Amino acid sequence: MQSVLNLGKTTVTTCTFLRAASTSLQGKGPLKTNWKENVVYLYQFPRPANRQPNLSPYCLKIETFLRANRIKHEVVGTWLTLRQSPRGLLPFIELNGQQISDSQVIVWKLQKHFDLDDKLEGSDRGTARAVERMIDLSTNYALLVDKTVNNAHLLLARQVSNLPLPSFLTNYLAKGFSQTARKRVNGVLGKLDVAEQKELLRRDIRAIDDILGDKKFLFGDRITSVDCSVFGQIGAVFYLPYRQQISDLLEDDFPRVRAYCDRIRQHYYPEWRDD
Repeated sequence: MQSVLNLGKTTVTTCTFLRAASTSLQGKGPLKTNWKENVVYLYQFPRPANRQPNLSPYCLKIETFLRANRIKHEVVGTWLTLRQSPRGLLPFIELNGQQISDSQVIVWKLQKHFDLDDKLEGSDRGTARAVERMIDLSTNYALLVDKTVNNAHLLLARQVSNLPLPSFLTNYLAKGFSQTARKRVNGVLGKLDVAEQKELLRRDIRAIDDILGDKKFLFGDRITSVDCSVFGQIGAVFYLPYRQQISDLLEDDFPRVRAYCDRIRQHYYPEWRDD
């Protein structure tokens, strides 16, 4: 799964330059020509203004995976890379001159190349796969409602997104962004009403809480790729500087899940602090 900042038809004029500047490079080999062996080059959206590593859950997932497994890497954050991706989406990586996209595939390829294993067996392995698909599909789109559909104007504001655009333009683009996000949500979850959407998210977070229990990570004392997926989805939304349903759920009903996210953030992102 990947994340794309798609602002709809309203951005055609705004993005013309970006697309033209990058089209000639798309699909023509690595962008990093002087790459170093076994160094991962992570291409993702630029760092946002609110100090989060990334607003994209899939970008946050991959960077967390790299940090958790101590894989040497370099982050390349620029809007121009969006159209230079093999699939036109972010994140993607380059490893030894090869481009790899789709966050799920990226994890598989990195695990194979660096001989990494979550060391899960039997029911734990089955549960991990089920959680991974739930968090990247059901939970992702349930979170998208508050994050983007209802609050696109806050998400795209320069003080959050760091978009190099004036406020009148981001406010204008936010309308199209919200409509696009609504279509994506309805296409995956169906046209649920507000109460049904909230119940869906509650059930997903409760499932995480049930599996987590009082453990440090979902499957014990060792972080797994699934923890990176869960943190990517929840962390990219919960730590935004505006309240959403996930804020109430973690603060009031599921404190263990909040503490779990805080642990991952503090351990793997010591530089990520709120002023």
